[in-house]
Amino acid sequence: MLEFFVIHASGFMAVLMYDPETARGTRSLQVGGIGAGYLLFISAFAWGFDAWWMLGAFVWLCFSKIQAIWTGAAPTEGDRWHAMVSWALSVAVFLGAVFLTAFVDVPALGATAEIRDAARFDAKGGLWEAEPHRALAGAVLYFTLMGLSRPVLARGFRPRA
Repeated sequence: MLEFFVIHASGFMAVLMYDPETARGTRSLQVGGIGAGYLLFISAFAWGFDAWWMLGAFVWLCFSKIQAIWTGAAPTEGDRWHAMVSWALSVAVFLGAVFLTAFVDVPALGATAEIRDAARFDAKGGLWEAEPHRALAGAVLYFTLMGLSRPVLARGFRPRA
């Protein structure tokens, strides 16, 4: 669930964070404002699922974005395009992983009913709650493909000499 919010927020943050014509302070306030709005929304889910760790994880993401504004070089339009392409790819890969693991038979690989019950997931809940091995497979697929894409994107957006 948290990755959905991270992906959603990252699209907005990428456009603002890497704007070469906006001052660092303004970009920091913009990212902080967006982060605060998302934090309120995430709080509702954290409360509903009793998963307060999501707040800390999202605050850490926002901190890293603001830190990058202040410690990195001034952004270029190429940096902005790199961030936007990376975001668009993450949306496509995330949706692909969700749909693939929802419609293709995924082996449990040790994620038994006993483990599901120990995690207090509802066997009559949604697909990923009733069959958590699908969520695990989707996460592995998503993070693997995104990790493999990073060097390719970095090479594609490397400044030409």
